[in-house]
Amino acid sequence: MGLATAKLLAAQGAVISLADINENAMKATVEALPNSTRHMYTVVDVSDGASVNSWIQSTKQKYGRLDGAVNMAGIIAKTANVSELSDEDWDFSFAVNAKGVFNCIRAQLNAMGPGGSIVSAASVFGQFGAPGNAAYCATKAAVIALTRTAAKENQHIRVNAVSPGAFHRARLHGNQCH
Repeated sequence: MGLATAKLLAAQGAVISLADINENAMKATVEALPNSTRHMYTVVDVSDGASVNSWIQSTKQKYGRLDGAVNMAGIIAKTANVSELSDEDWDFSFAVNAKGVFNCIRAQLNAMGPGGSIVSAASVFGQFGAPGNAAYCATKAAVIALTRTAAKENQHIRVNAVSPGAFHRARLHGNQCH
């Protein structure tokens, strides 16, 4: 979903600054974008606010401003019923999915001027829940609530979330699913 979003935005002329913990994936993504030399990537652990702040500031320093942002942070650490979910899996899910998006939105709001736009990925599972996915569902509900709050606090910057349903990644790349 992140790759498809980056390709669409780049094809429409946007300059992209990607951040992820996986450098190889980012490098491949940037190379797949139109006008790949215009774009940048930074290795970032979104659960670390200082790392996110540094990335946003380096983006603004390189390009002069930040007009828009898309936050796609999300992992499913482990599927388990609530009664079987470990503290570690719960905490890791919240560190990436909720705190990571919070760190990004906060840094982006502080770097953007009026007219900017931030879109974060939530999930339909954050609205309805799903058996065996308590941590994921709770973190995506947190993204929805955070987005609603930030939108009400920032009258000159649009802050929205999208809530896609389940999808199979191979279909996005035209591969046959089995």
